[in-house]
Amino acid sequence: MLGRALHALAATEGQAATMEWTLLLRAGGETLGPNAFALPGGTIVVTDELLELLEGEPATLLGVLGHEWGHLRHRHGMRAVAQASLLALATSLVLGDVSGVAAGIPALVGQLGYSRDAEREADAEAVRVLRAAGHSPAAMVVLFERLQAKRGAQAAGKSLPLALALASHPFDEERIAYFRAAAAR
Repeated sequence: MLGRALHALAATEGQAATMEWTLLLRAGGETLGPNAFALPGGTIVVTDELLELLEGEPATLLGVLGHEWGHLRHRHGMRAVAQASLLALATSLVLGDVSGVAAGIPALVGQLGYSRDAEREADAEAVRVLRAAGHSPAAMVVLFERLQAKRGAQAAGKSLPLALALASHPFDEERIAYFRAAAAR
């Protein structure tokens, strides 16, 4: 399944063949669980638990790889490091507290907002990759439904403003709606 998804990604993304990137498979364990993420420098990590969760859904796995490829393509990791540094510097200059926790809080909130925007941009990349491979963007809905089922009801449907302010990703419901709307277009 992973091999087919990688082949489809390479076939739909000419840049994937020229840009250096590495795929690592790792056990997620209780810390990472079913997950995939892109690291600055061109590494995509996929956990065994994610492969197990998406068994039988190669289009969904392709969408996940397309999403992570989007992070690499748009250099989100490097941009996040640069933005976090600049936000921390600006906040400490304004507050006059270079070492205190007070300087870090506005920088953290600003960084999390950027992270959600980067996730949305990577989701758009997943839509593009899925369409280029002849799959519906609705394939990504499977990911969020299975993740919600795995997490259980305690995580589903929470939309408190404080929770959103501290979330690095948009809520699942927003992302499900996005992929369903993309499939309808």
